[in-house]
Amino acid sequence: MSGQGAPKPVAAAPVAPQAMPLKSTVEGEGWKARPIKLKIFGNLIQEVVNKNLCMYCGACIASCPIDILFHSEKEEPVMRGTCAACQVCYYSCPRIELPVAEVERQVFGRSRTAEEAILGIHVGAYSVKSKDPDVARRAQDGGAVTSLLLYALDRKIIDYAVNSGLTSGKPWRPEPQIARTREDLLNHAGSRYTPGGQVGGLAEVAIPNRSVVNFQEERIALVGLPCELQGSWRMGTHWIAAPKLARNLVFTIGLFCSKVFDYQKMMVDYVQGKRGIDLNNVTKVNIKRNRLLVYVGDKLAIDEPVEAVAAAAREECNVCVDYSAELADIAVGAIGSSPGWSTVITRSPRGDEILRGAVESGYLDMKPLDPVGKGIKFLEKLCEKKRLRDPSAYLRHETAFPKPEPTLVPLEIPH
Repeated sequence: MSGQGAPKPVAAAPVAPQAMPLKSTVEGEGWKARPIKLKIFGNLIQEVVNKNLCMYCGACIASCPIDILFHSEKEEPVMRGTCAACQVCYYSCPRIELPVAEVERQVFGRSRTAEEAILGIHVGAYSVKSKDPDVARRAQDGGAVTSLLLYALDRKIIDYAVNSGLTSGKPWRPEPQIARTREDLLNHAGSRYTPGGQVGGLAEVAIPNRSVVNFQEERIALVGLPCELQGSWRMGTHWIAAPKLARNLVFTIGLFCSKVFDYQKMMVDYVQGKRGIDLNNVTKVNIKRNRLLVYVGDKLAIDEPVEAVAAAAREECNVCVDYSAELADIAVGAIGSSPGWSTVITRSPRGDEILRGAVESGYLDMKPLDPVGKGIKFLEKLCEKKRLRDPSAYLRHETAFPKPEPTLVPLEIPH
């Protein structure tokens, strides 16, 4: 043993590198954008939400195929789970890109004419008023939206509508809800002036573990603001997004809109806080002729210039140029008609057919609007005024992300 040298030290076994733990997501932030070509939820947060471009339309929420994006009280989408890096939410967002001319060709089958430059593609323009006393009492203006949906439900044109309702825990905070009955529609009647992520309601249709309907068979109508319908059609027309969600969409109703307001700042801080009105007692909110009108029962509790809540206006509205819901089958608002009536612009043959069916079936009174009358001219003026905003961050004529053409590779078959 003495002739042997000292034992050689045994080499330490190589230590296996430890796998990097997955980063936990942060609500409202999600994954950080990565320096690669994939565009995921973190990129959406970075490029849209953090730049105050997010309109909270809900398209990303509805389109997420693994159901990890949700509505939030901050009025922006949040992630609760691990991102699959599928990119669908990113390319569903209309503030990443909205190739409006291309979308119009897919939605309406044609481009707008020179005469339609201001109001957008349309078939006709009318003043309408509900003939149902309950609808007239509970709805906004002429009750057109509620009556059109009621007609479509009664005639089995649709199985349900995705429209805006109110949450139970937060008075006057809107959220997307599904209406299947007359009572549902009456409960959801009236206007809200804060965003609710309306398109995200389609998640109730398309995601099996949330679904309350048979999304493979049942037919949908969607009601939304112009920006929300932009989200719906961006999601339904881009090849990387979620076109299956538009598969059973029978028609859309868009609402005239100049701007929306932050719920906390408008309803909680101002109406309830500064003016001392319990939101649980508010029965109706309206903005008419630049005045904020808030009702408690039948009593008008607030009647003052809308500038009183100007600080509550959401910043993303500064880049929106669509006043009259130019991508809707049927666009509805108060501007252009007499008090107690709604202005209705039908933009597709389907929308015009539904309106005429509701009139012929006794749901609505209707009279045509003079195309050169004061009502239409005032509506055009408001449309032109909103066009002065700068949409260059997202508005395009054609998509910058076209679907790649397949490349055919010669197949060699061994002999």
